[in-house]
Amino acid sequence: MTNTPDKGDMLKVRMDAVTLSMMDTARAYLKLDKSKFIRESVREKAEAVIAEHQKTRFSAEDWTAFFGALDAPAAPTPRMKKAAAKFRDIQG
Repeated sequence: MTNTPDKGDMLKVRMDAVTLSMMDTARAYLKLDKSKFIRESVREKAEAVIAEHQKTRFSAEDWTAFFGALDAPAAPTPRMKKAAAKFRDIQG
């Protein structure tokens, strides 16, 4: 993904008077022009939405199983032991 804007990349937005007034007040506080204020606002919102949707959520049963496995891990299988030995050989 490229971060450099293309002159052909344009977004036209219709805004009601109240929202426009709020935006103008906010951007005046931040000393930003309209384009930069809108870009930063959209980016902040997009990052928040993406972060929220990419979170891993666990049910109560998931938490119980996870911490149960930490408290009482399963015994290593022969395949796991072989993989650990191979790793040790590689590491020297």
